[in-house]
Amino acid sequence: MKNKNRAEQYFRQKNFSVLEIILLVVAIASGIVATFVRNGGPIGLPVLLVSIIAFCVCRSVRIKDAEIEQTLQKIIQDNQIAVSDHTLAGYELKDSAVQKTKEGKLISPNYYVTNIVTASGGETEFHVYRIDLIRSSVEKRSYCVKKTDEVVLTEETVKTNSGLVRMTYLKIGQNDRIPVLLNDYQSSQLAEQICKKHEKN
Repeated sequence: MKNKNRAEQYFRQKNFSVLEIILLVVAIASGIVATFVRNGGPIGLPVLLVSIIAFCVCRSVRIKDAEIEQTLQKIIQDNQIAVSDHTLAGYELKDSAVQKTKEGKLISPNYYVTNIVTASGGETEFHVYRIDLIRSSVEKRSYCVKKTDEVVLTEETVKTNSGLVRMTYLKIGQNDRIPVLLNDYQSSQLAEQICKKHEKN
Protein backbone atom coordinates (compact mmCIF):
# COMPACT_ATOMS: atom_id res chain seq x y z
CA MET A 1 0.00 0.00 0.00
CA LYS A 2 2.89 2.33 0.79
CA ASN A 3 4.48 1.81 -2.64
CA LYS A 4 1.10 2.30 -4.27
CA ASN A 5 0.58 5.61 -2.50
CA ARG A 6 4.12 6.78 -3.28
CA ALA A 7 3.75 5.96 -6.99
CA GLU A 8 0.39 7.70 -7.13
CA GLN A 9 1.82 10.78 -5.42
CA TYR A 10 4.77 10.80 -7.82
CA PHE A 11 2.58 10.91 -10.92
CA ARG A 12 0.43 13.64 -9.37
CA GLN A 13 3.22 15.94 -8.22
CA LYS A 14 3.91 19.07 -10.26
CA ASN A 15 7.24 20.60 -11.16
CA PHE A 16 6.61 23.19 -8.47
CA SER A 17 3.97 22.95 -5.75
CA VAL A 18 1.91 25.96 -4.64
CA LEU A 19 3.94 26.16 -1.43
CA GLU A 20 7.22 26.12 -3.36
CA ILE A 21 6.03 28.95 -5.62
CA ILE A 22 4.98 31.00 -2.58
CA LEU A 23 8.37 30.42 -0.94
CA LEU A 24 10.17 31.49 -4.12
CA VAL A 25 8.12 34.70 -4.29
CA VAL A 26 8.81 35.42 -0.61
CA ALA A 27 12.53 34.73 -1.12
CA ILE A 28 12.72 37.11 -4.11
CA ALA A 29 10.73 39.81 -2.30
CA SER A 30 12.84 39.54 0.86
CA GLY A 31 16.02 39.63 -1.25
CA ILE A 32 14.84 42.87 -2.85
CA VAL A 33 13.99 44.34 0.56
CA ALA A 34 17.38 43.33 1.99
CA THR A 35 19.26 44.78 -1.01
CA PHE A 36 17.41 47.91 -2.06
CA VAL A 37 15.36 49.09 0.93
CA ARG A 38 17.15 51.27 3.44
CA ASN A 39 17.69 49.36 6.70
CA GLY A 40 15.94 46.39 5.10
CA GLY A 41 18.73 43.95 5.90
CA PRO A 42 17.64 43.00 9.44
CA ILE A 43 14.18 42.10 8.11
CA GLY A 44 14.91 40.88 4.60
CA LEU A 45 17.90 38.64 5.27
CA PRO A 46 16.28 36.42 7.98
CA VAL A 47 13.12 36.03 5.86
CA LEU A 48 15.26 35.22 2.81
CA LEU A 49 17.21 32.60 4.76
CA VAL A 50 14.08 30.97 6.18
CA SER A 51 12.42 30.93 2.75
CA ILE A 52 15.43 29.26 1.13
CA ILE A 53 15.67 26.62 3.86
CA ALA A 54 11.91 25.91 3.67
CA PHE A 55 12.12 25.65 -0.13
CA CYS A 56 15.02 23.18 0.10
CA VAL A 57 13.07 21.08 2.63
CA CYS A 58 10.04 20.99 0.31
CA ARG A 59 12.19 19.86 -2.62
CA SER A 60 13.91 17.18 -0.54
CA VAL A 61 10.64 15.43 0.37
CA ARG A 62 9.53 15.13 -3.25
CA ILE A 63 9.41 11.58 -4.60
CA LYS A 64 12.46 10.97 -6.75
CA ASP A 65 12.68 9.29 -10.16
CA ALA A 66 15.00 6.64 -8.70
CA GLU A 67 12.35 5.51 -6.23
CA ILE A 68 9.87 4.84 -9.03
CA GLU A 69 12.53 2.97 -11.02
CA GLN A 70 13.26 0.82 -7.95
CA THR A 71 9.54 0.10 -7.56
CA LEU A 72 9.35 -0.99 -11.21
CA GLN A 73 12.37 -3.26 -10.93
CA LYS A 74 11.01 -4.82 -7.72
CA ILE A 75 7.69 -5.66 -9.40
CA ILE A 76 9.57 -7.21 -12.34
CA GLN A 77 11.71 -9.25 -9.97
CA ASP A 78 8.89 -10.31 -7.64
CA ASN A 79 6.80 -11.52 -10.59
CA GLN A 80 9.76 -13.27 -12.21
CA ILE A 81 9.35 -11.43 -15.49
CA ALA A 82 12.24 -12.40 -17.74
CA VAL A 83 14.15 -9.66 -19.54
CA SER A 84 16.52 -10.75 -22.30
CA ASP A 85 17.84 -9.85 -25.75
CA HIS A 86 14.41 -10.86 -27.08
CA THR A 87 12.51 -8.39 -24.91
CA LEU A 88 10.86 -5.13 -25.94
CA ALA A 89 9.60 -2.68 -23.33
CA GLY A 90 8.02 0.74 -23.09
CA TYR A 91 5.66 3.05 -21.24
CA GLU A 92 2.12 3.66 -22.49
CA LEU A 93 1.76 7.44 -22.52
CA LYS A 94 -1.67 7.61 -24.14
CA ASP A 95 -4.58 8.36 -21.77
CA SER A 96 -2.26 8.22 -18.78
CA ALA A 97 -0.58 10.49 -16.25
CA VAL A 98 2.93 11.34 -17.45
CA GLN A 99 6.01 12.60 -15.65
CA LYS A 100 9.26 13.84 -17.14
CA THR A 101 12.35 12.58 -15.33
CA LYS A 102 15.45 14.67 -14.72
CA GLU A 103 17.00 13.01 -17.78
CA GLY A 104 14.07 14.23 -19.89
CA LYS A 105 12.52 10.77 -20.24
CA LEU A 106 8.71 10.56 -20.24
CA ILE A 107 7.26 7.81 -18.04
CA SER A 108 3.79 6.74 -16.92
CA PRO A 109 2.30 4.28 -14.40
CA ASN A 110 1.74 1.77 -17.23
CA TYR A 111 4.84 -0.15 -18.30
CA TYR A 112 4.85 -2.99 -20.83
CA VAL A 113 7.38 -5.80 -21.06
CA THR A 114 7.08 -8.01 -24.17
CA ASN A 115 9.02 -11.25 -24.41
CA ILE A 116 9.25 -12.63 -27.95
CA VAL A 117 9.74 -16.35 -28.54
CA THR A 118 9.97 -18.25 -31.83
CA ALA A 119 7.99 -21.49 -31.57
CA SER A 120 9.06 -24.79 -33.13
CA GLY A 121 6.50 -24.46 -35.93
CA GLY A 122 7.80 -21.06 -36.97
CA GLU A 123 5.11 -19.08 -35.17
CA THR A 124 6.06 -16.13 -33.00
CA GLU A 125 4.82 -15.95 -29.43
CA PHE A 126 4.39 -12.61 -27.71
CA HIS A 127 4.17 -12.72 -23.92
CA VAL A 128 3.08 -9.26 -22.81
CA TYR A 129 3.22 -8.10 -19.19
CA ARG A 130 1.36 -4.90 -18.35
CA ILE A 131 2.74 -3.47 -15.12
CA ASP A 132 0.63 -0.96 -13.19
CA LEU A 133 2.97 0.95 -10.91
CA ILE A 134 0.20 2.55 -8.86
CA ARG A 135 -1.57 -0.74 -8.09
CA SER A 136 1.69 -2.74 -8.06
CA SER A 137 -0.07 -5.28 -10.27
CA VAL A 138 0.85 -7.31 -13.35
CA GLU A 139 -1.47 -8.47 -16.12
CA LYS A 140 -0.22 -11.01 -18.65
CA ARG A 141 -1.46 -11.58 -22.19
CA SER A 142 -0.04 -13.98 -24.75
CA TYR A 143 -0.35 -14.06 -28.53
CA CYS A 144 0.68 -16.77 -30.96
CA VAL A 145 1.20 -15.24 -34.38
CA LYS A 146 1.38 -17.40 -37.50
CA LYS A 147 3.91 -16.75 -40.26
CA THR A 148 1.15 -15.40 -42.47
CA ASP A 149 -0.13 -12.96 -39.83
CA GLU A 150 1.08 -9.38 -40.10
CA VAL A 151 3.07 -7.58 -37.42
CA VAL A 152 4.00 -3.94 -38.05
CA LEU A 153 5.44 -0.95 -36.26
CA THR A 154 3.11 2.03 -36.13
CA GLU A 155 3.51 5.54 -34.77
CA GLU A 156 0.96 7.84 -33.24
CA THR A 157 1.12 11.36 -31.87
CA VAL A 158 -0.52 11.35 -28.45
CA LYS A 159 -1.46 14.27 -26.22
CA THR A 160 -0.03 14.16 -22.69
CA ASN A 161 0.17 16.60 -19.81
CA SER A 162 3.76 17.23 -21.01
CA GLY A 163 2.68 18.07 -24.57
CA LEU A 164 2.47 16.09 -27.82
CA VAL A 165 4.59 12.93 -27.98
CA ARG A 166 5.32 10.40 -30.72
CA MET A 167 4.52 6.88 -29.52
CA THR A 168 5.69 3.68 -31.21
CA TYR A 169 3.55 0.54 -31.11
CA LEU A 170 4.02 -3.03 -32.24
CA LYS A 171 0.72 -3.84 -33.94
CA ILE A 172 -0.39 -7.47 -33.95
CA GLY A 173 -3.34 -8.21 -36.18
CA GLN A 174 -6.03 -5.57 -36.48
CA ASN A 175 -6.66 -4.46 -32.91
CA ASP A 176 -3.79 -5.36 -30.57
CA ARG A 177 -1.04 -2.81 -30.06
CA ILE A 178 1.90 -2.99 -27.68
CA PRO A 179 3.82 0.17 -26.73
CA VAL A 180 7.57 -0.19 -27.30
CA LEU A 181 10.53 2.11 -26.76
CA LEU A 182 13.11 1.67 -29.51
CA ASN A 183 15.86 3.68 -27.86
CA ASP A 184 18.83 1.49 -28.74
CA TYR A 185 20.21 -0.56 -31.62
CA GLN A 186 19.30 -3.94 -30.09
CA SER A 187 15.60 -3.19 -29.56
CA SER A 188 15.32 -1.52 -32.97
CA GLN A 189 16.87 -4.54 -34.67
CA LEU A 190 14.61 -6.97 -32.80
CA ALA A 191 11.48 -5.06 -33.80
CA GLU A 192 12.68 -4.84 -37.40
CA GLN A 193 13.38 -8.59 -37.57
CA ILE A 194 9.93 -9.46 -36.20
CA CYS A 195 8.17 -7.13 -38.62
CA LYS A 196 10.19 -8.42 -41.55
CA LYS A 197 9.33 -11.99 -40.63
CA HIS A 198 5.62 -11.16 -40.51
CA GLU A 199 5.40 -8.57 -43.27
CA LYS A 200 2.37 -8.70 -45.51
CA ASN A 201 3.02 -10.33 -48.88
